[in-house]
Amino acid sequence: MLSQVEAIKAERDATVSWLRSQGLAVANSDANFVMFGKFADRHCVWNGLLRHGVLIREAGPPEYLRVSIGTAAEMGEFRTALLTVMASV
Repeated sequence: MLSQVEAIKAERDATVSWLRSQGLAVANSDANFVMFGKFADRHCVWNGLLRHGVLIREAGPPEYLRVSIGTAAEMGEFRTALLTVMASV
């Protein structure tokens, strides 16, 4: 179980770095999720991700979304979908 915790921490840290490299604001996190934004219309981004098969939470401050950290493959799908959605918004 501890190895899974370490894998999730590593994936979380990689996700935070990637989100920041995309110019997004990211709240510091020691949890298994990350709050990121700031989106003028977070619902539009959330809906776009959902259309690409990625379900995250529309929670937290009004301009932010929350993504739970998954496997490397799942987070890769999240990154791909987010890039596509951000390019179209």
